[in-house]
Parts: sequence; structure tokens; C-alpha cells
Amino acid sequence: MKKYVLSAILFIFLVFLTYFFVLKDCDFHLIYDSIIHMNFIYLFLTILCVFGYVFWGSVFLKRMLYHFKTKVSFYHTFGYIFTEIYFSAITPSNMGGQPVQMIEMKRDKIPYQTSSVLVLFNTMMNRIALIFLATIFFILYRKQLFGINSFYNWVVILGYITTILVILLFAVLIYSKKIAKILLKIAYFLIDHISFIHKKDILKDKLKNSLLEYQNCAMITKNNFKIVYESFFLMLLQRISLLLASYMVYRAFGFNEYSLFLIIGFQICVTLGSDLMPTPGGVMINEGLLLAVNKLLYGNDLALSGMLVLRSFNFYFLVIISALLYLGFHTIKRKKSIIIKDVI
Repeated sequence: MKKYVLSAILFIFLVFLTYFFVLKDCDFHLIYDSIIHMNFIYLFLTILCVFGYVFWGSVFLKRMLYHFKTKVSFYHTFGYIFTEIYFSAITPSNMGGQPVQMIEMKRDKIPYQTSSVLVLFNTMMNRIALIFLATIFFILYRKQLFGINSFYNWVVILGYITTILVILLFAVLIYSKKIAKILLKIAYFLIDHISFIHKKDILKDKLKNSLLEYQNCAMITKNNFKIVYESFFLMLLQRISLLLASYMVYRAFGFNEYSLFLIIGFQICVTLGSDLMPTPGGVMINEGLLLAVNKLLYGNDLALSGMLVLRSFNFYFLVIISALLYLGFHTIKRKKSIIIKDVI
């Protein structure tokens, strides 16, 4: 838990550092004036889009667990989603949320063999949905999307390539029996050469059985095409929900010059670029890319205001809500487990 506290401190420091440099020479009166005159109907729609992201992620988890013969309530799946959002935000490369999510599932008696496949499959399908959308928008709006500056272009392209490589890596981890056997051999080697491990044969048998259960879970997703296209569709809805928030904020400022699709395309580029950088939550790079894009969409005067409002809703608001709900979710679960132990 100590490393997550340090990650949270690093996250807060990076946020402070980013906004110190961004805001140190800004006109606060202009920002304040532009924000108070926003269309609050579109801001309300922005909030709905943000919660749509959580909702579709929760539906995905519920459906996947159903396919794994595990029934859970929406209460639990929402808890898993908020857990993942919060810990992904405060850890480098957005990868810290999945292990904690698996721990929460384990507390609900969902075995690691199931949750590990689920988390890897979720990550893979989520990124496939992003690459699918990015490819379409790159084809349709290539000139507009890559007309900001050369640094922006390279970051987006590298983010696109890296995301494809990550998809391939997760596909191998989920479905490759050869890789699984290699990992098992490495585990056996470590068990044999670590002196303080007792009952080595029993531990090896447990690892072997766990691997077989993991492979059985993985085969459920591989051999059932319905799971694949259903998951892809839900991840597509989840991605689009959050991407739509950028358009709602744009309209909230009273703009309508650029189309819905072009603004979503720019937000996809920002997402790809920020995913490339290993800072918690993509802090610094996300703000930088958004400012560059917003100078085109909003003009120089309102570019900063647009960035502040969008990041406040589609990231910081979501992280704060996730942190509060995770603590509540986790606390309630711990109290229930203590009550059950006392009764037993």
C-alpha cells in the first residue's frame, strides 16, 4: 500500500507542477469570465458522458463475469471500475489500477485465474476500440488531425504504434500456451533456488493447476466469438462516451465551427499521445497536447479555459469521485468481512 501512497503524492506533485507553469502567466479574469458564461446544459451533458464511461465499463465487467459463470451485482462492478480508474490515474502508464481491481475481485471470491484473464482481455479490447476509432479518423481527417505541429504529430504516431504493440503483447499473454509454459518454467526455477520456500512440490502443483484454470478461462474468450464482438461493442461505447465529453465542453463555450467528428478525432489523438508517456494519468503531456489542439479549436484566448474545463470533468472529477467511492466501497467490504468473521 505504501507504493500507492507514494504514487498519489507523485500524482499531486505533477498536477501542481503542471498547472503552476500553465497558469503562472494567464489572465484569471478572462478564464473566470469565460467559464461563468458557459452553457450549463452542455456541462450537464458532459457529466452524463463521463458517467457513461463508468456505466459501459461496468456493463462490460458484468457481462464478462457472466460468461465466466460468475454472477455479480452492478454495485460490485461499479466498485471495480472506480477502483481501476483511481489507481490507474495515480500510477505510471495507467497500469496500477488492474492489480488492485483483481485484489478487490478476490475479496468477492473471484479467483485470480479469472480476474487476470478478465483484466488483460479488458485492456486489450479497450485499446482495440481506441485503435479502431483512431484508424477511421486518421483516414477521414488525416490533414486536419496532423496539422498542429511536428512534436504533436510524432507523439500521436508513436502512441498509435505503441498501443498496437501493447494489444499484441496482451494477446500473447492471454492466448499463447508457449509463453505460459515458459513463465511456469521460470517460476519452477525460482522455487527450486529460493531456500526459504518450503513444500516446493505442493507450490509447483498449485501453480500448474492455476495455469490450467487460467488457460481454461482464456479459451472461453478465444472460442466464443460472441464474447469478442460483445466486448468490442461495449468498449467502443465506453470510449465514445468519454470522447463525447470534449465536444460537449466545446459547445458549452458557445462554439460550433468544428464538427463533432473532428473534435472527437483530436481527442483520440490526445489520448494516444498521453498514453505513450509514463506519467500518472498522463499528467503534463495530456495538458500540453490539449492546449496545442485548443488553440486551433478555441483560439488563443480561450484555449486554456477549454483545457481546464475538459480536464476537470473527464479526468480530475472522475478521479476524485473514484477515490471517494473506492474508499467507501472498500470500507463497507472490510466491515462486512469483519462481521462475518465475528459471527463465525
